[in-house]
Amino acid sequence: MTNHRGSTRIRELAANARQEARDAIDELRAVLAQAGIDLPSLGEDWQGSFTGVVLVELGRVRPDVVRRIAELLRDGLAARAQQPS
Repeated sequence: MTNHRGSTRIRELAANARQEARDAIDELRAVLAQAGIDLPSLGEDWQGSFTGVVLVELGRVRPDVVRRIAELLRDGLAARAQQPS
C-alpha cells in the first residue's frame, strides 16, 4: 500500500527542486544577458526528475562564448577581491 502523504511530500520536494533549478537558470540567463552572452541550451536536466537531484544543463557552447564567460567570471572575481572586507 502506498503512503499518500509520503508520495505527496515527494512530489512537493521534487517540485521545489525543479523550481529552484528554474530560478537559478533565470538568474544565470539574466546575468549572462547583461554581458551579451546567450546560452541557448541552458535549461533543466530532466533526468533529475528520476534521480531526485535536479541539475542545470549548461548545454553545448562555442569556445568563444566559453572564453567570454571565463572573462566575465575573472572580472567579477577581480572586482570582488578589490572590495573592502
